[in-house]
Amino acid sequence: MNNSTNGSLIAAIEELSEETACSYEPQLLLEWKMWFVGMLGCTTALVSIMHNCILFYTFNSSKLLRRRNLTYLKWISLCDIFVSLSYIAIMCVQVYADYFKSLGLFILWHHYLVIAFTVSNITFSSSSFLLMAATIERYLQSTGNSKDEENPEELDNPVSTAVFYFLSNHRSLVVIMCFVLGAVFRGTVIFEIVIVYQPDCTGFETYYVTVSQLTEDPLFDMLWKFWVRKIFSVFLPFVVLAYFNAAIVMNVRKTDRDQTVKTLILYVTVGSKGEVTRLRSRLRTVTRMLVMVVCTYLFSNILDVIIAFWENIDPVTLTAHKEFYTVTSDISSFLPILACALRLPIYTVNDREIRMEVVTTVHVICRRIFGILPCCSPMCKRGKWATRGGEIDTTYYMPKKISMRDATRGRGMSGLIMARAQLVSRKDSFDSTGSVCIV
Repeated sequence: MNNSTNGSLIAAIEELSEETACSYEPQLLLEWKMWFVGMLGCTTALVSIMHNCILFYTFNSSKLLRRRNLTYLKWISLCDIFVSLSYIAIMCVQVYADYFKSLGLFILWHHYLVIAFTVSNITFSSSSFLLMAATIERYLQSTGNSKDEENPEELDNPVSTAVFYFLSNHRSLVVIMCFVLGAVFRGTVIFEIVIVYQPDCTGFETYYVTVSQLTEDPLFDMLWKFWVRKIFSVFLPFVVLAYFNAAIVMNVRKTDRDQTVKTLILYVTVGSKGEVTRLRSRLRTVTRMLVMVVCTYLFSNILDVIIAFWENIDPVTLTAHKEFYTVTSDISSFLPILACALRLPIYTVNDREIRMEVVTTVHVICRRIFGILPCCSPMCKRGKWATRGGEIDTTYYMPKKISMRDATRGRGMSGLIMARAQLVSRKDSFDSTGSVCIV
């Protein structure tokens, strides 16, 4: 659940609290909400839950992917599961209760609303912090790969080096810190809404939601909710991810351009065309995946950032146009769920290893649950990726080693040029390949 959902829900709660006792007002634009939230939103959330369950299981069970240190991706997928579940529990169930006039769903929704609302806020914010950590680590790694050995002074940046080694060597600690920050910045919502039971009323008038007295404190409302919570959990992740992902794309382009020049020497001297093709393919893969990740995040959060800014600058005008506020809040709440559902297609389309492991996971799950889809393909048997003993067959993703003696034998000066370019490009190519999917 994003910030616009929080704002619209709090606004609705404030309106309900102003109503007289034993009164109930259904949601605005109920037909629109049923089609958009109840059908499209619920379907997308279910797809997101299925996709991210597959991703989380794959990242945990695959020996190959565990060697690639995809810790951030694994926990982001877990956060996406809870965010999607919370969307169904908070948004969809409320629409179903009003549309079908189901008193049971209405009472159930009020019983778990506070917990679901808190969990959704914490996991959504934690997911943003995890994505920030992964992006910053990938940026520092791509910056390090782009440094030239002939300019050693560019490598001496103690701050960047310390941050990179901390993020890369203490990923478990960083994950814990991200969840702690999410709980600190968003966990206070559990004290901001209260469920009120009216025993003298009947039907849908029995329960209503209101804001707590804590939100009436001007210091808490302005200092904490805006200057601390919204800036650090809404605006800051948006700006940081936009900047660092753009910087990553430029650094990767520069690095692979230099590697392509070195590889062209190989092509001229010995006619090795395969390495040029592999480097160009990796450049396209990294660039495409980074662009798709940043575009989905920016697209899914841009409306939320606008509404959050509008709520604090001119809330009167926004709440005066209730239909417009309702529609934009529903769309803004739906877009992050769509982004969660698109993570699996983005990873599998751009990364061959993740694609093969996901296909294997789907085959294994289907065989165990339904007894179908027999393991008849090399992908399912992991034949291309692992040996019988479980060791990774590196011939499929690591270049073959070449020694200086073999490279220079019988080729004179051209052999020396070829060997130097080959050894440098081997190192750079392994570094960039091993970190393709950190973001």
